[in-house]
Amino acid sequence: MKYINLPAPRQGESRQLPFYFAVEEYVAKHFTDDDYFFIWQVEPTAMLGRNQLLENEVNEQYCREHGVHIYRRKSGGGTVYADRGCLQFSYITKEGNVNALFNDYIDLVVKAINRLGVAVSSSGRNDILVEGKKVAGAAFYRYGNRSVLHNTLLYSTDLDQLASCLKPSKKLESKGVKSNRQRVANLGDYTRLTLPQFVEQLRQLVCGDSQITLNQVQMQGVAQLEKPLASHEFVYDNSPSYTVKRSLILKDVGEIEARVQVKAGKIQYINLVGDYFLLGDLDRDLLARLQGVDYDREAVTQALDGVDTGKVIRNLTVMQFLRLLFGRPPHLPKPEWLKIDLTSTTTTRHTSDAVAGNHLNTICTSGLCPNKAECWKAGTATLMIGGNVCTRNCRFCNTPSGRPQPLDPYEPLNVAKAVAQLQLKHAVITSVDRDDLPDLGARHWSLTVKAIKELNPHTTVEVLIPDFQGRLDLVDMVLAEQPYIVGHNIETVRRLTPAVRSMAQYDQSLDVLRHIAERGFTAKSGLMLGLGETEQEVEQTMDDLLAAGCKILTIGQYLQPTLRHIAVKAYIKPSKFAQYKQLGEDKGFEQVVSGPFVRSSYHAEQYKTLQRQE
Repeated sequence: MKYINLPAPRQGESRQLPFYFAVEEYVAKHFTDDDYFFIWQVEPTAMLGRNQLLENEVNEQYCREHGVHIYRRKSGGGTVYADRGCLQFSYITKEGNVNALFNDYIDLVVKAINRLGVAVSSSGRNDILVEGKKVAGAAFYRYGNRSVLHNTLLYSTDLDQLASCLKPSKKLESKGVKSNRQRVANLGDYTRLTLPQFVEQLRQLVCGDSQITLNQVQMQGVAQLEKPLASHEFVYDNSPSYTVKRSLILKDVGEIEARVQVKAGKIQYINLVGDYFLLGDLDRDLLARLQGVDYDREAVTQALDGVDTGKVIRNLTVMQFLRLLFGRPPHLPKPEWLKIDLTSTTTTRHTSDAVAGNHLNTICTSGLCPNKAECWKAGTATLMIGGNVCTRNCRFCNTPSGRPQPLDPYEPLNVAKAVAQLQLKHAVITSVDRDDLPDLGARHWSLTVKAIKELNPHTTVEVLIPDFQGRLDLVDMVLAEQPYIVGHNIETVRRLTPAVRSMAQYDQSLDVLRHIAERGFTAKSGLMLGLGETEQEVEQTMDDLLAAGCKILTIGQYLQPTLRHIAVKAYIKPSKFAQYKQLGEDKGFEQVVSGPFVRSSYHAEQYKTLQRQE
């Protein structure tokens, strides 16, 4: 770790808080070879967190009357007071894991202070305590591929002025804390070291003799970064007028208020304030993308394509952000033609027993398939291998997402036994995505198809495979076992793919289907409607699938599994599904199965390809 020395200020130059934050950004942007650290001090200042409301945190009148500056930082966390008796530590690192960063850094500072003879400890989060009182806190944000963490340490601070400048939070007031003065202490009261002695010894403990000094060219770069950080707009959030103010309390995220200025239907200015945990650069990574964008749900969705909002604000999803700005999507009542029969029969129980008895999963259950009752009555089910947790998080799919369990080595045989028990003439197998595995689950697929065919020689096998991240060698591992039909779903039209599917790419799916067809297998794909696609886009998708060699196409209505999933934009009438069936067959598909309830494996045993074989 290198210590950063700054050139002495020029005559008449006053370095305020934005200057030091600009140094942090400059180092994070240009110095990527090592971790960096520096210590600094400022004149009396109230320092707001990036997302905090000034009126809730700071006694603005007191600050004006007593010459206390007010500035805002890019990191989250609470408002702090700083003066010449308060030390600010800046730490710039390549460490990207926020929990590891806080733990390692706070531990480093605690150990260094302990070695200087003061018995401090960590609160277990981001505070440093002495005799139960807070002497230091830390805040964090991401800048590109670097993490920036700043640490405020009270050494000989004017604690009475601190208490006068800062308002106690509602959380503290609820605990009977009427003043911030009650919960803080100065570290200098616990040591004989003067402040300059403490700074020099701490620098040596953290960095040793490794150091650099910024030159004048670099200081000019710092000056350019300082300007927006010192702007009145950034500090006071004083957009001329807000057209929209909307707030929500979001589970696992916090309380967020969106303030939006809209002019001529476009976003002129947007800010997010409230009580949430900031991880990234809110302005650069999120808000800047929305400047000039139409203020409507679809335009904002497109503007955020490829943005991981959870890396900017902890746990925030794009769907939650859209809900904050626009409310819940309009609810479309289900039409009469989507009513289904949920009654069960003896055959239903037999199917259920076969699945449960062999410890298997089905897409019928995990995917909330509307045809489950009908298919299980008929003694058919689509078995899902690889576990019941997917490594992807597609916005249309109800299968749980997360870190899967290890593969069950007995699953291939158990699937084959279930196929025999159900006396299936045609078995349909699908899987979760297993991006966590070196072969993405391909060998497990191969073993399953092989086991089914060995135990059920007269059963045809249809597989609905993932994209295997476009690795055609892995697709070939499945094809080597000679399944009869090989499916891979395109799911939606090209334009909507980024908003609907996780990781999967439209052209990559076409490449997988093309490879299947070129290997001489019957290629099949599925398309959902009701997500906002146009008729022209549906027709173009048909053309793209045909060009890739796809022979069988299923078209069905998208149904929103839960409120967390992407909303239904339209319910397509049965007559329109009939038109799409005719259109697809006229274009050259060998078979098109199209209807509101159609899913990839719906009535798969009735396909013409199989009928010809019989």
